Amino acid sequence: MLRRLFLVFLPSFYLPVSFANEASWNCQQDKNSKEWVCVGDKKPASKTAESPPPEQPEAIKNARPALSKPVDTQPAPAEPEQIEKSAVSEAEENIPAKRPYPVQDSSPGEAAPQAETRRPGWNCNVDEENKGWNCNLSGTDPKGEARIVGTDEAGFSLLNPAFDYEQERTFSTLKSRLKYDPWENCTIQLGTRPVFVPGKDLRNVSPLDVKSDYSEIFENEIGSYYGNVQISRADQSSSSDIANYDSVSETLNLQGNVYYSEDELSLYSEAATLKLTSDEARLRNTIFIAPATPLRGRAKAAYRDSKALSRYKDVAYTSCQPGNQDWVVHASELKLNKTTGKGAAKNAWLEFKGLPVFYSPYLSFPTDDRRLSGFLAPAFGTTRTGGFNFSAPYYWNIAPNFDATLKPRYFTKRGIMLGGNFRYLTEHFRGIISGEYLPNDELRKKPRFLASSKNNSVFTPELSLNWDLNFVSDKDYFAELGNALSFPNFSFIRSTADFNYIRPGIAFVSRLENYQTVDPALSGRQIPYRRLPQFNLNLNHSFSFMPLDTAMENELVYFQHNNDLPTGQRLNVKPSFSFPLKTASAFLTPKASLQYTQYLLQNQVAGRPDNISRALPILSVDSGLYLERDINLAGKSMLHTLEPRLFYLYIPKKDQSDIPIFDTALYDFWYSSLFRENRFSGTDRVQDANQVTVALTSRLQDPATGRERLRLNIGEILYFRDREVTAPVITVSKNGKYLEGPVETSTLSPLVSELYAQLTDHVSMETGLQWDPDQNDIVRGKAVLHFINQPDEIINVGYLYRKNNLIENTLNSNNIPLNDPLRDTSFIRSNDIIQTDVSFRWPIYNNWYAVGRWQYSLLYNTTQDSFIGLEKENCCWRFRVIGRRYINSIINNNLINTTSDLNSLNTTVSGTSQTGVFFQIELKGLTGIGEKLDRFFEQSIYGYRKPQQ
Repeated sequence: MLRRLFLVFLPSFYLPVSFANEASWNCQQDKNSKEWVCVGDKKPASKTAESPPPEQPEAIKNARPALSKPVDTQPAPAEPEQIEKSAVSEAEENIPAKRPYPVQDSSPGEAAPQAETRRPGWNCNVDEENKGWNCNLSGTDPKGEARIVGTDEAGFSLLNPAFDYEQERTFSTLKSRLKYDPWENCTIQLGTRPVFVPGKDLRNVSPLDVKSDYSEIFENEIGSYYGNVQISRADQSSSSDIANYDSVSETLNLQGNVYYSEDELSLYSEAATLKLTSDEARLRNTIFIAPATPLRGRAKAAYRDSKALSRYKDVAYTSCQPGNQDWVVHASELKLNKTTGKGAAKNAWLEFKGLPVFYSPYLSFPTDDRRLSGFLAPAFGTTRTGGFNFSAPYYWNIAPNFDATLKPRYFTKRGIMLGGNFRYLTEHFRGIISGEYLPNDELRKKPRFLASSKNNSVFTPELSLNWDLNFVSDKDYFAELGNALSFPNFSFIRSTADFNYIRPGIAFVSRLENYQTVDPALSGRQIPYRRLPQFNLNLNHSFSFMPLDTAMENELVYFQHNNDLPTGQRLNVKPSFSFPLKTASAFLTPKASLQYTQYLLQNQVAGRPDNISRALPILSVDSGLYLERDINLAGKSMLHTLEPRLFYLYIPKKDQSDIPIFDTALYDFWYSSLFRENRFSGTDRVQDANQVTVALTSRLQDPATGRERLRLNIGEILYFRDREVTAPVITVSKNGKYLEGPVETSTLSPLVSELYAQLTDHVSMETGLQWDPDQNDIVRGKAVLHFINQPDEIINVGYLYRKNNLIENTLNSNNIPLNDPLRDTSFIRSNDIIQTDVSFRWPIYNNWYAVGRWQYSLLYNTTQDSFIGLEKENCCWRFRVIGRRYINSIINNNLINTTSDLNSLNTTVSGTSQTGVFFQIELKGLTGIGEKLDRFFEQSIYGYRKPQQ
């Protein structure tokens, strides 16, 4: 305590001693009270001398005179007054009353400065004479900063501004006193709980540092400070006109233009009382900024009962930056508890754009990232199949590691649906269980449901357990009970459970995998097999003393199917040895593998064996060069590279027609396909190959930044023999017959080229082209142009072309007659694509943006997917509305279906469409209403990034 008192009063001891008979002062000592009475020489001293001193409180009467610095033009300070306690409202209880502050005299010749009549910034009026505007700048140029709202603002509003002009100016002052601008990056988020490290909280051990123009010290216990009072302790600092400090009770009274700041708060008040030992405070007519969220507001009275608990009376707050009052929450009482992370408001109502839109007699909410039970923002929309739907979720914080969300949902066409999810977190398990249940679909006249469970478990750094289980009551569930934002572009629901053991050099996975069909058009072989179970063991090792890498892939899987199809067990073992030789400018990697596969089958096709084995050697050599040079391009230094690459592959032919297809399909053919060891996915087919790939990559890079400005890939495969290993790629639906794919006899693959160019900092281009030398035709192409000037301006324009001859070649190789229904042109060309794709986000006016996407099939003259909408975005709130039309269920009435990976692409065929209109409004820092559109926009508009909350 002595050390603290010494440091507190140290500034006073450094002040020069004031003498009673200096020229600027006339000082006399009172004979009774022994106190000094001083007046400046510019005022008559007789009046003061003649009138007896007022009655002084006992504490002040016995005080000793303090040493004070003389000020030539400042009169003696007013005598301290004792504040009489009277019946006051709770809003004013224990708050020091205002006391007069000694105002510095002005010389008789000086005129008081006149108040500024015009508001700071640009003031514009209509110039009737010149038919234009007459604008004048008052004060400093705001340079585009939001103008402070005033009561004279034009525009429709039922309510007066929540914060008047002077309060908005105070907010700007408070913002300037912070270490950073909380609204600089336009981010709103719930503040995380501060982590107090021992030794970092210095309030209890730090002394007060006080600076002022004038001070009085009584009995070394009570200090009074006047004029430009600056007080600081640890992270706390304040400024005021007057301050009184009692070192015994450690109570600080501040009066007049009180500014106070700490790590988590900055405020202004007319008067404040602070108890430093208990962190209690009482403030009157307070204006505050909480920078962590950030929030700002005002309160008629504020009570800080402890460091964690605070109460406010007649409060209004918003997360909008100073100068913007688009939304404001008002409450008669507000309580914030940092310990529990909870806040509560009584008689709370929300105004938006000057209109009252919501009222609640009681409202609770979280103040940080901790969870709190209560209703969440409602969501609603409309679809053609379900009608208008509305959901009011309720969040239940069961325990720190358990919570649940109940989601009742009403469809005007189908009835009431019950839904929800339960989340759990334990030492080893983390996951979510969710579901939906419609007791009676008013259209289908039956119950419908969805169930899902996802879990991630980590027992040791090497051992983990994961599952993702999903089930729906019927195939049409998503199409009829989803919405226009969640239309499935998949045909199956996948459920898996994995048990993993992974460490350097070894990876073991045990898996169960099941598929449920949600596309009514699919049947038979079009439905994937179940893996019940599947075991994978992969081993690898590299030798440090020699260039040798070894690996072994092992798989054991049992395939099951509901239909009368071949099922059974497959064992696959594939050891390999590679010899990587590398230098800075070249590499050479010979590799040898042996793939052995064993099948034990049931329901095998008549005439085919149930026990099948296959062993094939695989030899490859991968090689390449890396050449670079510095060039000067348009006066700019660039790094130019040439990277030629040769890849040789040899696999002998093996008849595999007896082996059924469980999980094998053709890979899509692009540049990366030139270096694959197998053109089939899965292991039911291993291609026969004697071929070499010739490829070249060239780049232009900025050596200063390493940024790639241009990249060109071009390559082709030279075949030394026909590819006779084929797979069934067409299912004839009427009789279940499978048609084998054609034997590939061409000596050259399509010539593949890809070009990527970063034309400017905001414009990039991607193109790709495949030319088939046998057909002398372009069989695939794409061109996409991106303009991205984040975060406001995005334009994507794309064109996709694909001519797929797989079906026609398969029909020819199987000698299908020309008059067969399978020869229908629309069926043969069902996998062709000629499609345009345009997406954008573009500013329109005053932070309004247009967003949209349009995918159009030039082949079928129909729109595949489209939406258009508006988006309003600022630091205060966000509004979005979109309308979408989407073909969500492909109608496939043809007799043929491809089973290659080409079927996973965007096939442009006709189908049923769904439409919907959805909107979202989000008051940043408060809540949001409507569908969450961020993820939908990210998936639909290339370059779109979710705005910071």
